[in-house]
Amino acid sequence: MILRVWTCPLKKGMEKAFEEFALKEATQILEKQEGCLNAFFGIDYGEPSTGVVVTLWRDIESLKTFTGGDWREPYIHPTEAPLLAEKPKVSHYTLVGKIPR
Repeated sequence: MILRVWTCPLKKGMEKAFEEFALKEATQILEKQEGCLNAFFGIDYGEPSTGVVVTLWRDIESLKTFTGGDWREPYIHPTEAPLLAEKPKVSHYTLVGKIPR
């Protein structure tokens, strides 16, 4: 499994819009992606505020299908783009363990 961590500073005052995008659009988009096992969205209210999206993917092939290109590059949805202060950063991690629940 692959953890994908996407982070990006938000434009000033765009925190609520990012939250609405996450809840109304991004969640629905990711739920439809074969191989996306879970997704978490958050906001760090520092200066500047930073949005974060953490997704869990079954495998690299599922992630490649979602990104439609280079999976190492951040995916930016057109609705999301006006909310971002700069290009997002993305990191990938192979899952090596989790807390049993």
